[in-house]
Amino acid sequence: MTATVKPGYTFVSVSTAKPGRLDDLIRIASRPSELMDANVDGVVARQVGVDRERNSVVVWVTFDHKETLYDYLATAKGKDDHGEDDTEMAKVIETFQMYDLSPVSSRL
Repeated sequence: MTATVKPGYTFVSVSTAKPGRLDDLIRIASRPSELMDANVDGVVARQVGVDRERNSVVVWVTFDHKETLYDYLATAKGKDDHGEDDTEMAKVIETFQMYDLSPVSSRL
């Protein structure tokens, strides 16, 4: 990450785990952003947070541009890194919400 990259797009997801599967959800939800951080230019910041009381995981990743994420996800590597063929997800995730955000104020 370079300090000169300006945040232009943030992806946020909120997932809840099926009973007894929170640790699996944490592992599954963390992997894509970790791989993107290592492989995609334009990742400004990322965080995976866990709310154990709500049995939920929140993932946010900020990019320089929305296209940075979606162009990457359109590649074979991006699909694989994102877990497109991961059959475990359906066994672990109870609910999933996704947000496409345009940053209006930030400090990283």
